[in-house]
Amino acid sequence: MKETQAQILKHHGGDGEFARKMVTQSYARRHDEDFWQFWNDSMAPAIAEGDSLLDLGAGVGQFVNDLAQRYPNNKVVGIDAADYMLAAQEVLPENGRLIKDDLNAPEANILAGSVAAVMANMLVHELPQPITMFKAVYQWMKPGARFCIIDLVRQPLEAYLEHKYPDGAVFEKAIERAEIESVFEHFLEHNRYHADDILYMLQGVGFKVLENTPQRGGRFVRIVVEKPC
Repeated sequence: MKETQAQILKHHGGDGEFARKMVTQSYARRHDEDFWQFWNDSMAPAIAEGDSLLDLGAGVGQFVNDLAQRYPNNKVVGIDAADYMLAAQEVLPENGRLIKDDLNAPEANILAGSVAAVMANMLVHELPQPITMFKAVYQWMKPGARFCIIDLVRQPLEAYLEHKYPDGAVFEKAIERAEIESVFEHFLEHNRYHADDILYMLQGVGFKVLENTPQRGGRFVRIVVEKPC
């Protein structure tokens, strides 16, 4: 757990408070009307009353809170390893809770075959290897359950730098060494997996692919998979 916590903090620039602020402030933008339309169309059909719902990399619990209110007859569980997220968790309805677990080697006490819907939003690129988590999720899910991954995926350096420094500014402006080295470190982290890599791992575990949609100019992908009945 400590190794994973140190890894996450480094990924977040060594400033947990700033990372928490950025995640919480961007929540509404990432969960807008279009997102909920997607959820209702692609994830909600798998959910029956009494099923459990799961958010991986849940942060302070904003998505857990939303799901718990939308599904009052279902249990909603969020998992995170970062103490600086869990220490600031939202006040949740009775059917929602956050638990601390290392998603590089999950040990959460979740009943096998009990989960109907799983979300991993901006999580997979942070994991040195997500296969162990994918295996755990597969065991937790009931047949017919759905798993959604929304994440950064591999892109050319040119596209990454143009997003950070439009119009070739990376070559024109004076940039401090620490800043440009940080950008290149994040390039390596954010480009850890191609969308095909994620699909390969999910299918290897046993999932059936339902959706593979590039987003935001191909910098992101939205994948939905199902545990076969």
